[in-house]
Amino acid sequence: NAMMNDDLEFLADDNPAGQTLLRLVARGSAVVAELLRLSDHIPEVFVGTDAREFAKYQAILFGFEYLKGQELYDEKIDSDGDLLDLDDEFRETHMTLLERFYKLFESIVRYVDDFMVYLEELSEGVFVQHTVEGVLLDVEGKQLMSEALYLYGVMLLLMDIRVPGHARERMIIAYYRYRGGNAINNFEKVVRLTRHTGYTPGVEKRPQGYPEEFFARFKLPKLIVDMIVGRLRSDDIYNRNQAFPSPEHRSTALATQSGMLYVILFFTPHLLHKKQSIMREIVDKHFSDNWVLEFYMGYTIDLEVEWSPYKAARLALDNILNRDNVSEVTQHHARMVKKLNADLEKYLTEGVLVEEFVLDNIHKLLHHTRGCNHTLRWYVLHRTCAHAKFNEYINKSVDINSLLKLMLNTAQFEFIIKEMFKTLLANKEAQWNACKKESKERMVELSDYFSGEKALTRVDRNEKLMGWFRELGDKIEELDYTNATLAGRKIALLVQALEDVEDFHQIDTSLQVKQFLADTRQYLTKMIRTVNVRHSVLGDLDIISDFSYSWLILNGYVKLMHQHIKRDPSVVLLLRATFLKLSSILSRPLVRITQCESKDDVSVAEYYSSALVNFVRRVLDIVPKSVFRLLDDITDLQTNKLRKVPMKLERQHLKEFAQLPERYTLARATHKVSVFTQGVLAMKTTLVGIIQLDPKQLLEDGIRKQLVFKVCKAYNDYLIFNEGSVEDFEKRVRLLGTRLDGLKRSFEYIQDYINLYGLKIWQEELSRIMNYYVEQESNGFLKKQIYDWQSTYQSDAIPIPRFPVAAGGKNRQEVSRNFMGRLVREVLSQTDPRRTTYVDSMQGWYDLNHREVIGIRTFDVLNKGVGVFGLHGMDKLVCFMIVRDLTRFTRVYRSQVKGDTKQFLGTLVDELNPTTQFPRDPVKAYRVAMNRTQHLWPLLLQFISQVGQAQLVRRQICNELSFTCKMDSKILACSLRALNMALIGDVRAHYAEPDKKPYPGNPVLPDLTSYLESAGFNDPLTKIYITTETIDYLPCVLFLFVLSQVPKLQWSARMSTLVCGQKGEPLDGAPLVVGVVTVLKQFHSSLLNKFLAYLGQYVRSMISAYGAKSSAAKFPQDVINVLLFLEEYCRFSGLPRSAVEVHVPAYIFDRFNRLRGDGKKRK
Repeated sequence: NAMMNDDLEFLADDNPAGQTLLRLVARGSAVVAELLRLSDHIPEVFVGTDAREFAKYQAILFGFEYLKGQELYDEKIDSDGDLLDLDDEFRETHMTLLERFYKLFESIVRYVDDFMVYLEELSEGVFVQHTVEGVLLDVEGKQLMSEALYLYGVMLLLMDIRVPGHARERMIIAYYRYRGGNAINNFEKVVRLTRHTGYTPGVEKRPQGYPEEFFARFKLPKLIVDMIVGRLRSDDIYNRNQAFPSPEHRSTALATQSGMLYVILFFTPHLLHKKQSIMREIVDKHFSDNWVLEFYMGYTIDLEVEWSPYKAARLALDNILNRDNVSEVTQHHARMVKKLNADLEKYLTEGVLVEEFVLDNIHKLLHHTRGCNHTLRWYVLHRTCAHAKFNEYINKSVDINSLLKLMLNTAQFEFIIKEMFKTLLANKEAQWNACKKESKERMVELSDYFSGEKALTRVDRNEKLMGWFRELGDKIEELDYTNATLAGRKIALLVQALEDVEDFHQIDTSLQVKQFLADTRQYLTKMIRTVNVRHSVLGDLDIISDFSYSWLILNGYVKLMHQHIKRDPSVVLLLRATFLKLSSILSRPLVRITQCESKDDVSVAEYYSSALVNFVRRVLDIVPKSVFRLLDDITDLQTNKLRKVPMKLERQHLKEFAQLPERYTLARATHKVSVFTQGVLAMKTTLVGIIQLDPKQLLEDGIRKQLVFKVCKAYNDYLIFNEGSVEDFEKRVRLLGTRLDGLKRSFEYIQDYINLYGLKIWQEELSRIMNYYVEQESNGFLKKQIYDWQSTYQSDAIPIPRFPVAAGGKNRQEVSRNFMGRLVREVLSQTDPRRTTYVDSMQGWYDLNHREVIGIRTFDVLNKGVGVFGLHGMDKLVCFMIVRDLTRFTRVYRSQVKGDTKQFLGTLVDELNPTTQFPRDPVKAYRVAMNRTQHLWPLLLQFISQVGQAQLVRRQICNELSFTCKMDSKILACSLRALNMALIGDVRAHYAEPDKKPYPGNPVLPDLTSYLESAGFNDPLTKIYITTETIDYLPCVLFLFVLSQVPKLQWSARMSTLVCGQKGEPLDGAPLVVGVVTVLKQFHSSLLNKFLAYLGQYVRSMISAYGAKSSAAKFPQDVINVLLFLEEYCRFSGLPRSAVEVHVPAYIFDRFNRLRGDGKKRK
């Protein structure tokens, strides 16, 4: 009791020494959790695993060598515009994550600084009545002091294991460059902490002096460290021997302490090197029968490897790591596996572990549980030992299936006992009172019985017995279960008294009285059992059943679990208990956080719970995998073998369509599907950590995961275009459509047998898949990229797979990140303006032989192949490409239109103004202008044609989406159109009367826009893609550009469009016109008016210069082409003819059109 009072005093709220240390340790556990969490999301570019990404950014990534030549490296980047852009993009993408990593490293520095300050204050007597020695003598004090030092060592080890040294250096230097040295705290200390140690995870040979030199980067007081080691050597600081009283189980009892000692010894390497007697003591006490141990949350080490560089430690280990000792220990545990499995089978037989049996044999059952966990721990850890011969011997000593059986049955055994004790504890008071009431009532009835006054008793009155039974009833009433020891003694005496009273002749001759006494003794015995049900039993069970050491090793058992589930789906019920046993991983990091009521408890619990849930999903993943293997057979049957039964069928053909063998195969496969899902659905809802697992949701998530993988793999496999022909393109898309249609029909077929909504799942996952791949492909067009784990469409439970980038191939596939990029680029390649001609009246692209390449048929095939979601995704990607090309256009324009060119354009604009008049000598003026600016045309032609081509592709996609929406969702189509028209009316009304009519607010407009784009109810040619400042002389440059290109075009009456007129310079008219429309749409409408004014001025002045009179036949060819361009511009842009007639008189157009019509008739 004195010790307990001291414990309470040390951790009392008003004790700053205890509370400060407790908060520090809690903070350490939170830092370790953050380290594990962040290390799962290190960008590959810092690690260097993605060679392509690393090569791209290598010039701007530096290690700590940057600090020695900072100015030189910065000057190299600043002098290169491309590197500056790349650096800016890299900062936008990674800055948030870099900040989190730096704060993580800084938190480790602050942790060790605060720990050293605490030790210093403790030594100097700042905490009154507390000294280092006193704290290390206190039960809680020595635990917290050891944990504080241990957690710092764990941070260092895990940082080096989970965050490679070169990656740490690159991230810190990147953060330093982007944030600025003056804005960063503790930079020098962080650099000292994180400098590359030379250690590489997975490499057997480690650097000399590692990790003791790493641990010595921040010097800790040697005396205090030695004192902590002394406590760990000599004491059982967690009192685990109470849970493991047997000497045989000592290594398991001290396992947590042993892991701490292993880590802390690196702070005092002189012990490992020179103190053989101390190391011998440590090995004899902690490692006499084990040498593979877990030092933190499933991270295991082999002492034979880790202590090999240290002489004293190595010599101490030689006493246990010899063939005889290893053989003896292994054989003992092998015998125990057989014995324990046999005992567990008896205990787990239905009807054995009942309440009465458990209460009577609780100590025996606890001892059995200790033996199971001790043997299980030894085998799970030592099957991974590094010594080749020892490893082989240990693995051969026991069958892996027997070990898994021991694991599953032990977990189930513990689960049953724990649940039973939880129920008993919950009902303890009620059961005690009920038994006490029954016992007292029987004593009262017996007292009344011996009064001789009860009817039909025919018994003589006996005052002594009557008084004795009444007194006994009063004693039973006085029993109090809060004092278990005293109550137990009193009950034992009462039971003995009831046994002795049966010797009286008057009682011995009455069967009824003897039955009453027997019932009373039974109730009193039950009260003894009830009062002995203590919370300490559950606490001991939690300590005994700790399974956190297996957290990482269990990944190697997943395949074996899968095999067991495939053989017997009911094994899933045993696995539920194993998952609950694994929940012990939460106890260690959370105990101190909860104790000090830290706000980090939720985030830490959520991290470890999520990791545990992911493991559960991986184990149960075999069920949906098996279901989908069967689904492949069902798909093959329904797609290729089963014939569709017609509405009417002649009787003689009935057997032919019955296909009984195929339908039997289908029925058998369907039955297997339902059997596989039964096991998961039979599981009860389980709380894993702080996350509740619903078996039905688990099954649905697993089914979704496999569906996503199958669909994604189909997309990735089929949408690879190496041949470059449109036939191959359409063939692959058709095959994809057939494959997905078969999968969809089969999925809908089995939905009732697995109790899921098949079509709903199909639509949701298809939408998520397309949005995810479009988002990842769009990263190539964005400054701030979205990583896989940042995506709103990615999920831990239902991950969307990432496939390697398709290398080689034709049609620019090498720049595509996934199948969506390949698909869009293949469509753009097939519609290349240099090889095809777009015919708007046919809504298709034709080759030089007037054969359709891409048209309405192709987009219908695409719709069947990738669906509405895929078409919408293609539309998004084309939008990104247009934005990129327009941005490049403005950048190139600004870089080219400067200096002499800009000065000349200024002079030309002055000469052409006002546009209502003719310039002097227009023929010469226009010729000189085009010659002086001809260096601009190749670049402008490339960008404008690409933009125009992409816009036409977008328009075709919108047409297909719109048609599909009207056919498949008439009500939706009508509703969207009506709402769109209503909102447009509201907007117009607002601008007409701003004070009276409010503007339609959010979120109606953004939501409607999203619906309209998905349904194809939008016009890409009216969209504004970029916002930019006004560009100087853009109307004039575009006007000259059009003049330079129209001579290459001619009107095709057959195709009713502008086509290429010069074989040497392939050019398509429609993309050119649409490209100019799109460019001008990005700027103020005044620029369009100016552009049209220049064209009108050109037409009028050239007609005047060439002396045209009444006949349009004498119009110059260039003028005719400009007029054709203007007509096409109006048609594509929706610009009214009246807007052009302001600059080109209507009669010119009329005469031109009349002549063109006559020409058509003559042809």
